[in-house]
Amino acid sequence: MKQVIRFIIGLFMPIILIASGGVTTGWGIENDWDYVAWAGVAFVVAGIIWGLVIWLWVDWHSW
Repeated sequence: MKQVIRFIIGLFMPIILIASGGVTTGWGIENDWDYVAWAGVAFVVAGIIWGLVIWLWVDWHSW
């Protein structure tokens, strides 16, 4: 069960971060709140980095 939870978090967390970052960025731009827009961009970047780290980690362990 722990492996299933790790797999789901590892797979879906980057997608959730990128999607919520896009929504937060749009909301910040729409309401002219710079700090909210930049927080959304940070979510997107964190999601991309997390996804790359997981991809590289899986690739490294597949040998």
